[in-house]
Amino acid sequence: MTRTAPPRLRYALVRPPRALGWALLALAGLCAAVLLLWARQGAAPWPAAMGLLLWLVVCNGAWRCWRAWPEGRLEWDGDRWWLQRSAGSPDAPHARPQALPAAPRVCWDGQDFLLLHVHGRLRGSWLWLQRASAPALWGDLRRTVYWRPRPAQST
Repeated sequence: MTRTAPPRLRYALVRPPRALGWALLALAGLCAAVLLLWARQGAAPWPAAMGLLLWLVVCNGAWRCWRAWPEGRLEWDGDRWWLQRSAGSPDAPHARPQALPAAPRVCWDGQDFLLLHVHGRLRGSWLWLQRASAPALWGDLRRTVYWRPRPAQST
């Protein structure tokens, strides 16, 4: 293994596939059907109302997260990570690159896609990267995302 940092890299961020969004919507519908069935089977009103409230909060959070999913570029300059949101992103502050406070953490590695989590000041961001965006750079991206500097050994 090497201690030197990987070379500079830019990789496009995209939204997750629509199929994933439809699958999440189907799961929300299934949960609503289960809640309705439970309520019709004679559940006490208080737990059923709490279940419905929880379902509404979770669905609202998922919808807001999906709508605010960042698009743009993830950049590694050899020293730190940067997030360049596209001008059309909902929370893009004038589309200027933002230095990330920490390296992105891999949460799901599907070999052809990566789901990364970036810790922010107030809340974290989820980033979706997929091989189809730039197949020639995919291996470099994966090596860079998993790379961490090792402390120098004292002699």
